[in-house]
Amino acid sequence: MTGENIFRQKGRYLVTVADDLGRSSSVNLSISEAHDRGIVTAASIMAGGGAFDEAVRIVLNRKHLSVGLHVTLCDGHSVLQPSLIPDLVDSNSNLEESPVKAWLNFMRPGILSQIEAEVEAQFSRLEEAGIRPTHVDSHHHLHMNPLIFEVVCKSASRRRVGWIRLPNEPLSVVLHSRFSSRGIMPFAEWAVFSMLRAYNYKIARKHGLNVACNTLGLSQTGSIDEKYLLYTLSRVRGLTNEIFTHPDISTVSGRKELEALTSTGVRSRVAYLGIDLIGYKDLPREDVVLNSVLERT
Repeated sequence: MTGENIFRQKGRYLVTVADDLGRSSSVNLSISEAHDRGIVTAASIMAGGGAFDEAVRIVLNRKHLSVGLHVTLCDGHSVLQPSLIPDLVDSNSNLEESPVKAWLNFMRPGILSQIEAEVEAQFSRLEEAGIRPTHVDSHHHLHMNPLIFEVVCKSASRRRVGWIRLPNEPLSVVLHSRFSSRGIMPFAEWAVFSMLRAYNYKIARKHGLNVACNTLGLSQTGSIDEKYLLYTLSRVRGLTNEIFTHPDISTVSGRKELEALTSTGVRSRVAYLGIDLIGYKDLPREDVVLNSVLERT
């Protein structure tokens, strides 16, 4: 069956993920609203977040919300005690705040075993709370570091997690003139993540993890608005797509993202384009297999 015939017979799925669940009550409230009134179908939870317990109560009361682990190795708090991961945190369990410094820190000898222990602990905390994660990604996308990626894949595979995030935004979206407020940074990120994606994709498949055909949102991280969503929705290609977002009523940019995710115009565009909003846990099994075939073509 050719790709063209596949798309005549199959719809296009969109998983809209809200990151940072559990980080704070304002984030939790925003994600709840974006799911209840908007297009969010999945959320990624921070196991060491200050509002983790509240987040657990929220997701357990929303059976249609897919929940994944937002692996946190910087700009947050660890699950393990500092004595067990002394090269990752300070005495108060604070992880390195800067993503760049954390990325470089991962190259230190002997630190990989500590990272593996912390990732395992984060997965375990979700399971102990009654959450079976459907997907995995990470805060500031540090899991894309090749040294970390296989660690995350191994832990996810052991728990039968189905999906892992590999940012993959069409260049047309990155270069669109309306979204150039970040200067050349979106293009630089696109180039770097494209190389990392090519390498990490093989690792993901080796461990049985699925990857969306397109994963959008990187070029506008922290500043997604209605215009971006309306433009990007028309660029959704392939069978399974993901858009990741960061709604948070406590910040100006976070409120704009919440407004976009609950916009009637966005929901109308989704319906007009025939895109099926779905969570990772609800994707039909045969479509998961088909998506893997399409991803390689």
